[in-house]
Amino acid sequence: MNFSSPTSRIEDGLFLPEGASLFTRLRVAVRALKVLEKRPDDGIAAPLFNASLDSDIFHRLCTELAKSEKGRELLTSRPSLQRSNIDLAALGRLPEGTLGNAFARYFSDNGIQPFESPYEVRNDVDYLIKWYRETHDLHHVVTGYRTDALGEMELQAFVAGNLGLRTSVLILLFAALARPHGLPPFWKYAQKVRAAYRRGQQSEKLVSMRYERSWEAPVEAVRQQLNILPLAPA
Repeated sequence: MNFSSPTSRIEDGLFLPEGASLFTRLRVAVRALKVLEKRPDDGIAAPLFNASLDSDIFHRLCTELAKSEKGRELLTSRPSLQRSNIDLAALGRLPEGTLGNAFARYFSDNGIQPFESPYEVRNDVDYLIKWYRETHDLHHVVTGYRTDALGEMELQAFVAGNLGLRTSVLILLFAALARPHGLPPFWKYAQKVRAAYRRGQQSEKLVSMRYERSWEAPVEAVRQQLNILPLAPA
């Protein structure tokens, strides 16, 4: 698998050349991660982070999706959930408990905006990386993990079990070493991460869902469709 990315920012060392070596990909991934620590919604660093380590995994996911009618439709129609494609005001008017209403409330509660990126789509792998980034906030909604330090790590562990992304494992390792404010004692952190990983393993692939077709559906119905098990009691 040829690891490359159509997006770059040379001044930050965010550039992945064609046929980059493992060392180069690791170096770019670490630089992208450092940018994301300060700017989690950075439109260049975010997709480049995934492209640098997980292009082969997204290629495998594309192959799996192409085996089903639903997956082929996703890769063919390539829906987008970037900021310019979402009417948060309209979603916020949907009944409470629906996916659309919960999604709109997620942004207002956290004081953030939907993901926006200049990421160019050259092929299905590029698209799936872009789709994964765009649906990150929806992953919080459907899994029930919060946006604090622990909730973010639980979601990364869920994704590691669900999609097998190396970037999620790298984030978890960085958090274990750096111990950002808000994480519990290590034994409890490890326990939470392990539970989230197993929960992700048992669920349908998060990137396979056409979320924009389920705005009016109850969040719980979407969770059942993805086979996401209820969160364990705190």
